[in-house]
Amino acid sequence: MMKIVIACEQAALRERLARLAANRTGCRIAGVFETPAEAPASHRRDPVDAVVLGVRDARHLAAAVALANATPAPAILLACEMTDPIVPQLEASGIDYVLDSVHPARFEAALEAARPLSAGQIIRLQAPGAGDERRHILCRRRNGLSLIPVDDVRCFVADHKYVSVQHDAGEDLIEESLCGLEAEFGQRFLRVHRNALVARDALRGLEKDLDGRTRARVDGSDDPLPVSRRRLPTVRRWIRSAAAPG
Repeated sequence: MMKIVIACEQAALRERLARLAANRTGCRIAGVFETPAEAPASHRRDPVDAVVLGVRDARHLAAAVALANATPAPAILLACEMTDPIVPQLEASGIDYVLDSVHPARFEAALEAARPLSAGQIIRLQAPGAGDERRHILCRRRNGLSLIPVDDVRCFVADHKYVSVQHDAGEDLIEESLCGLEAEFGQRFLRVHRNALVARDALRGLEKDLDGRTRARVDGSDDPLPVSRRRLPTVRRWIRSAAAPG
């Protein structure tokens, strides 16, 4: 008997998924929730074999990550409506999913084939579509995967093969390149050095160290970042424009 939970904020889709699951032989519904965010806590209290997770946009990725970190991790079947913003990302990711118009036989086959999401699948799932930016940065911590809101990031600092992300909740290491981050988030982050990108809104000014080198003050950090000579004119222009009224 497969024990499943359904978590979806779209009422019509949630009801259809529940009917499909209820009509499937060998399937027992352990819970139906109105938001994906409720699924991880439910699974911790009462582990299930699979979670049918409604994902409309990037807001719901946190639930997918939390379920991937669970022990044991449940199989995940993603579901959405045809007009949902996340559909192009699902298509590009290669991750299986079902739509609101899914045929019962297709739903049964997809549920049977569902497995826990891997780190690689989550990375592909949260990748931006054409012309879009991610809302989160995926990192690995001791207790599993986690998502850092891009809005909370103060700076990215490269160190050997890793990049350090300094954000409102602390600091984490990610396996991404600074060049790739700059290409994606160049409108929000300013390159101050070959090893550092600073959130434009977090840049508080410039100062000189005891050796006469210019450093950038970053909001929330006691350690100013080095500014290269080549980048200094651009950084100064940004600081002046940000300080200008209106």
